[in-house]
Amino acid sequence: MEKNNKFWQFRNESSEEKAELLLYGEISNETWFGDEVTPKQFATDLQAMGGKDLIVHVNSPGGDVFAAHAIYNQLKAYSGQVTAYVDGLAASAATIITCAADKVVMPSNALFMIHNPSVGVMDYLDEKKAIDLAENLQKVKQSIINVYLKRCQSLKAEELQEMMDNETWLDAKEAIEYGFADEQAEYEVKNSIADGVAHFNNVACSLKRFSNVAQLKNVLSKEKESEDMKDSSILKAIQEIKDLLGGNKGEDPAVIAERERVQALDALKDGSQLVDALVDIAKAKGDTAEKMADYIEAIKADSEEPNLSKGIEEIKNLIIDQQNSGAKDVAPAGEEKKPEVDAVNELVKAMNNMRGEK
Repeated sequence: MEKNNKFWQFRNESSEEKAELLLYGEISNETWFGDEVTPKQFATDLQAMGGKDLIVHVNSPGGDVFAAHAIYNQLKAYSGQVTAYVDGLAASAATIITCAADKVVMPSNALFMIHNPSVGVMDYLDEKKAIDLAENLQKVKQSIINVYLKRCQSLKAEELQEMMDNETWLDAKEAIEYGFADEQAEYEVKNSIADGVAHFNNVACSLKRFSNVAQLKNVLSKEKESEDMKDSSILKAIQEIKDLLGGNKGEDPAVIAERERVQALDALKDGSQLVDALVDIAKAKGDTAEKMADYIEAIKADSEEPNLSKGIEEIKNLIIDQQNSGAKDVAPAGEEKKPEVDAVNELVKAMNNMRGEK
């Protein structure tokens, strides 16, 4: 059975105008040299795309820097337009590949990380070997800086070197500001950290491979806060729209309720002095139109007869009930509350007038 160590996947449907390249997970789990996973094989697969515009989906913590450089060079030489999408994470060697694209697109909470190259040593090193290794690492670092400088026109080599020394994590906004990315996507990806493992849109990697985990957590926390704020802003906008459609214009619900109570009471007025005075008392006392309806009907029915005993009795009961209830002292919207004694005097005056008294 033929072994397949390819860490890439091309998609080239004949009916589609664009082709796709998926780079998910490690960049070359096995060495780029010495097996069937070769720069020549990648070049052959890329050439098979026939010059179509190419969409490169990257979600990788990095890997073999030499493999990344080889892919970078081949993508730069490709005849079609290359657009890279960071589908969660572009870190370490994966950032070299994204820099080959004509345009790099990142969701707001996707991450971009640059740091110094490193090497695992399974041998004893004397002074000379250690110095040689350090010098080679410096050369590799410079090759990475050269790639970054071509894309990030506003950054200097010294600035990039410091960012790499510190293992710098960038969200989409920051990556665009530095020049690593060009455009922020409208969609978002899922990122999280749990039990020492970071998950970037379903691609997992151990936090042990990163030295600046504190900044990584801060960036993810910042993005989470931004999402929460966005959710809050959306809910607020929806409420404002509902208020506008309902004619409330974002007013305090208590103010709206008070205005509606007063409007309902005003609707009970019929132009008669007694009814209108009683409604004004109800407004001042904080009563509702529903509570006053029976009293108003009693007064209207009784006012057609010579004596007003029934209506007067109902009004007395109302005043007694209100005095004993401890009704909330709420002023009508847009009006100052009249003192209770003045309201009762107005009512008595109206009743006397109906009797023909002065």
